[in-house]
Amino acid sequence: MRLSRWLPIVLTAGLVLAASVRAEDPALEAYARGDYPAVVARITPEYEAGTASIQHRLLLVRAMLHLDTPDDARAVLQSVLDSDRENPEANHLTGQILLQGGQNEEALKYLKQAYRLKKDAATAAALGRCHYGLGDLAKAKPLLEEALAEDIRNPDNSLLLGRICLKRGLGALAERYLLAAEEAGMDTLDLRLRLGQAYLMQRKFTGPVLVRRLVPKPAGGDIVDGEVVLGAVHGSPDHYRVATRYCALYEGLRILARSPKHPEGLYLAARGWFAAGRPELGNGYRVELAKLEPGSRRVLELEIEWLIDNASLETLLASEAVKKAFSPAEIAKVHYRRGLRARAEGERKAALGALQKAERLAPTSGEVLRALAELTRAMGRRDAARGYYARLVELFPDAADIHELRNTLKVLREERGQS
Repeated sequence: MRLSRWLPIVLTAGLVLAASVRAEDPALEAYARGDYPAVVARITPEYEAGTASIQHRLLLVRAMLHLDTPDDARAVLQSVLDSDRENPEANHLTGQILLQGGQNEEALKYLKQAYRLKKDAATAAALGRCHYGLGDLAKAKPLLEEALAEDIRNPDNSLLLGRICLKRGLGALAERYLLAAEEAGMDTLDLRLRLGQAYLMQRKFTGPVLVRRLVPKPAGGDIVDGEVVLGAVHGSPDHYRVATRYCALYEGLRILARSPKHPEGLYLAARGWFAAGRPELGNGYRVELAKLEPGSRRVLELEIEWLIDNASLETLLASEAVKKAFSPAEIAKVHYRRGLRARAEGERKAALGALQKAERLAPTSGEVLRALAELTRAMGRRDAARGYYARLVELFPDAADIHELRNTLKVLREERGQS
């Protein structure tokens, strides 16, 4: 079992131990040189004879952990605890070994004791991870935050805090912690996946779009100086639209660079390209994901995005697969989007049809009713507009613009009286 993930934290506390051992101690000198087999060879006879001091036994434990022999280290630690139940280092190290072995309940007992005796960043982090492993996020979060405040160099604490925020639906806060983990030197596939989840939660499919001059000519999807190239600017040689790295598209491409067929990477990249207005680049990822998880909700989401401007989308939305995977409100949202797109293109009749379909599925949706009220009024359909404005006033009496809605309804009713 590899223990390297927690050894740097544990060894930091070893500076205190080193100060308590005589400088001329050969075992300590061997430990300082990194000659851990020599440490074990020198102290083991003392330990077996029962003459090793607590400081020497703890030094032996650290050497054993460096040599990945946690079971031997656990036995030595038990001898320390038999001599000194209140020893903070022995409790801390025992808890760490149990935690790494997945024995969270057992680890909790020792780590609580260690934290009571000595409230340092390493122990707070270990206790926080223990509570996290037991599913107690409320207790894990403040401990990990305390550890992070004392030692921002440990990316594991930031990563775990990011995971906790994701479980709580706090995408923006998760992003902050995960980026802190990256700044502290972490660059794992798991971190990229978690960042992708944070961006999806915030609907950050593409980052803020900038225009940059790039030479030599890049291709769409290239990452240049931490930014994703979206495409050339029409009529402006050497200038390209780029998306900053804080988005699902960037993380998807980073994931696929490491694992070309990773489902999360395919989904993130596809969503990003569709949002960026480059469906031709996103469709390939959609097709690949469909091969890995045919008929999944994510594949259906991407198919909806691919067909958003296609007449065949109506058939897809009416299919049993979509009705089973999405709620009526979610399907209504798609019709609403189609209605807004059609209205923006001047196709009022098509926009009205799409918005009316959305209304039938979500009759109390404020955004749908507003769009219908404004569109029917603009089309001169006063009776329909009056009905939509009346429903808005009745359903949303606390709306920020309630006075404007009431005034508009009043004008429409007065117009009716004059006609």
